Amino acid sequence: MSFEMFPYMEWDGVRTYPDRYMAGLYQQCVDEGHAEIVFYEGTVRNAAEFVVALKKSVCWIVSKDDVAVGLVWLNRQEGRFARMHWVVFDACPRKQIFEMGRFVNNCILHMKDKAGDYVYDMLLGFIPVRNKVAIKFVEKCGGKICGEVPNGAWIAREGKSENVALISLTRELLYESLH
Repeated sequence: MSFEMFPYMEWDGVRTYPDRYMAGLYQQCVDEGHAEIVFYEGTVRNAAEFVVALKKSVCWIVSKDDVAVGLVWLNRQEGRFARMHWVVFDACPRKQIFEMGRFVNNCILHMKDKAGDYVYDMLLGFIPVRNKVAIKFVEKCGGKICGEVPNGAWIAREGKSENVALISLTRELLYESLH
């Protein structure tokens, strides 16, 4: 079976997943060692803050064979671009991790609104330069490093700022990565 994306959203006053399920995904982030890396700014410190943050975002659970293998969310939308954030869970088959990333990026960048226009023309990522694994993941999934932003990431647990890699992802870049 291939990867699937399931939105975490409110539909007719009801969330597609209960808060306790989403809190469980946060606990999974903690247990697998992802929380401190992904939420380096210190803005999400517990399950309750995680659920609130995702409710303010556009979010999808990525699944394979009915198992959550990833979580992706967009926030800080302006025009037709948004900031993109990822968590890849240990359950994601490592041989398919880039396939999953390209699948998700392709789905998001090809979403259209009711008028038939693309919702997103560009996804933007800020990754602390120390996180080489995440930078490689994004590059292999169609993202392009556009440069470094000095002191662009506040590393809360260390009480200091550090440079971030500025990553851009567009339909054109994704297409180039696939061919």
